[in-house]
Amino acid sequence: MATRNLLLIFIFLFSTPVITAQDVSKKVRVGVSASLEKNVSSKRVAFGKYTGFFADYNKSNYRFGLSLEYLLKGNLIINGAINYSNKDFKGTYFCDVCDFISPSIPEEVELSLIEVPITLKYYFLPGKIRLFGEVGVNNLFPLNNLEYEATTNSYVIGFKLGSGMEYNVSNKIALQLSVDYYSSISKIFKDSYFTGSDFRLRSVGLGLTIVKKI
Repeated sequence: MATRNLLLIFIFLFSTPVITAQDVSKKVRVGVSASLEKNVSSKRVAFGKYTGFFADYNKSNYRFGLSLEYLLKGNLIINGAINYSNKDFKGTYFCDVCDFISPSIPEEVELSLIEVPITLKYYFLPGKIRLFGEVGVNNLFPLNNLEYEATTNSYVIGFKLGSGMEYNVSNKIALQLSVDYYSSISKIFKDSYFTGSDFRLRSVGLGLTIVKKI
C-alpha cells in the first residue's frame, strides 16, 4: 500500500503543473530518488533483556521517495524528503534463558519504514557539474513489528550524513549521484529498556536522484 501511494505521488508531481510565485519557484526543486542500501547495524539485534536475533545482513535493501529543496542563500539548501525504506535481513532467534530442543533456523526478518530526513545541503563548484554535502536529522516511522515479542516504537529519531555529485542536464533538470549514511539515535524496540539492547539501525546507501526545478 505504501509503495503504491508513493508511486501515485511521483506521477502527480511530474505530470501536474505547479502554480507558484516566480520568485519562489526559482528557489524550489523537487526530486524523485532511488537507492540501494547495505545494512551495517550490529550483528546482535537485541529487543529484550534476553531475546533477539543474530543478524545476517548479506543482502541489499532499497529506498525510494520524493524530495524537496529550497534555496536559503548562495549555495546553501534546506532539503526535505519522504522515503519508503526496506531494511529486511536474515535473523536467527536467540533466547539466553531458554532451552531449545533444536537450534533455531535462520529466517527472513521483514522491517520497513517511512523515513523523513530534513537536512542542510551545501553545493560546491557552481557550474554544470557540482559537488555537495549534507547533514541533518532523520525521522523514522516503522511500519511493522518483528517476529516474537519485538514491538517497534512508532517513532524513532536519527541522523543523516551524505555527499554526492550533481550533473545539470538542462536549466531545469539535473541528475544526482549520492552516498549517504543513516543511523538511528533513539530506541527501535519498546522492550529494549537496558543499555545492552539499545539496538541502533545503521545503513549505507548509494542513490540516484532526478531533480526538477518548478
